[in-house]
Amino acid sequence: MPARVSKATDPKSKARTKAPAKAAPAPKPAAKTAAAAKTAATAKSASFKIRDLVEVVAKSTGGKKPDVKLTLEVALAALRDALQRGDDVIAPPLGRLRVAKTADNSGTPVLTLKLRIAAAEAAGAKQTLAKDGEDS
Repeated sequence: MPARVSKATDPKSKARTKAPAKAAPAPKPAAKTAAAAKTAATAKSASFKIRDLVEVVAKSTGGKKPDVKLTLEVALAALRDALQRGDDVIAPPLGRLRVAKTADNSGTPVLTLKLRIAAAEAAGAKQTLAKDGEDS
């Protein structure tokens, strides 16, 4: 007598076997803390504008905001001019800023800059901004 074939093992059988149970859904990650959410939101939309810089410098130096603003505008204009000439800007607390690529967009120069941020210990070291033989 031939061996009996069960419906589960018979390939010709139309009987369906029970599908395996679905895996439990992965647990949702814990909700972000308020500080982490604020940091993430700030990182996406943060802009440090000239008025912010004026306020920080005025508070730390005790200078008047109009005087600080004028000084910063002159300093930033000098930095812009140096970068447009293709000069590297070496500012010890900030680092070294150089022009990586230039383009002309409808008569307006576009500069792609690279900033190598100064290391903490190097930023504190005494460095000069002028090249040897130059007076500032």
